[in-house]
Amino acid sequence: MELFLGLSLCFFFFFGLRWWFATRYTTKKITGDINERQYTVLQPILSGDPRLEEDLRGNLEQTTEMLFLWLVDKSDSVAQTVTQTILKEATYAARVKVVLLDDVPQEVNPKVYKLKQVMTQITTPYFIVLDDDSVFNRARLNEMKQYEALTEDFIVTGIPYNFGQTGMWSKLVAAFVNSNSLLTYFPMAYVHANRTINGMFYISRTELFQRLAVFETIQYELCDDLAVAAFLTKHKVQIIQSQIPCNVRNTVVQPQKYVLLMKRWLLFASIYMKTFPSLALFFLVVLPAFLPGLLLFVSCFLGWQYLLGTVGLFGVKALLLRGYRNQFFGVNERISAIGYEVLNDSWLPFLFLYTLVTPPIIQWRNKKIKVTDGKIRYV
Repeated sequence: MELFLGLSLCFFFFFGLRWWFATRYTTKKITGDINERQYTVLQPILSGDPRLEEDLRGNLEQTTEMLFLWLVDKSDSVAQTVTQTILKEATYAARVKVVLLDDVPQEVNPKVYKLKQVMTQITTPYFIVLDDDSVFNRARLNEMKQYEALTEDFIVTGIPYNFGQTGMWSKLVAAFVNSNSLLTYFPMAYVHANRTINGMFYISRTELFQRLAVFETIQYELCDDLAVAAFLTKHKVQIIQSQIPCNVRNTVVQPQKYVLLMKRWLLFASIYMKTFPSLALFFLVVLPAFLPGLLLFVSCFLGWQYLLGTVGLFGVKALLLRGYRNQFFGVNERISAIGYEVLNDSWLPFLFLYTLVTPPIIQWRNKKIKVTDGKIRYV
């Protein structure tokens, strides 16, 4: 019983600590208004998600002068059809350029391969890298105004939020993302220990990436977000964790796809932990991630009352975090989000275990990749 009580107190202590750090980091009021003509959005596009057209339109609908470069494989006829359909609207066609690219060479990161092809085509002072399933918040993008005044080199990263999900497995993925984003990115930034970026959405000066040839240098790295951050850190580039939300949707309809996606993310997280180990990472990310599993393990031996109590602890945490997300992102999540977060906290330990005992191989597109040293190694 003493062990259960101690773990429970630790669970809420670290939850409260991360919450306090996150809210302290986000107290600053953001003012200003960016000039859209100074920004170009780079979007590597790959068909397969049923919401592709909707998400691509989502960013265009929020902007009036911002430029877009859509990077599409020549062999991806579906993606070409989707983009052509959208660009039938003249107001969009005037701001969007579709770049058709050859298939990605072996051992090269597909996303980075596309990005490096067009860096020399960017004429605006700033560029935004945005995944094709991501939609930024235009009003909150005005936070960039304060960073434009900086004289030193920087990269700005957004805060992810997974929204609009249908189906159990997609909602579980959303629960994983949403239960971790605010309490991971912001606390690490508050203690000045943020060493990576949100690869779905980041912004920097065009001249910086052209001068350092960033994408050419990291093209053989598996985790492009970590590789960008690590490379820029070596060159004394400041990593800025912004409060700009990035809405993303992962459509997962099968349990096997859910397990494979989670395994991929957990393996990527292990690469980050090996690359940038620190006390802050241990106490603000690693330990809080393992405490739910320890609580479940202990409560299973103590009896059903303790197991019920553990689920109750998860529920209280999920309820509080739902309120925080509603306030920060300006959303109104369904009550069911609490249940999915509890399920995520309960199942995550088993996914950790599965990831540890199975070969470090992930499915990426139609190829299998062995995750060992962070390089792309096909099997």
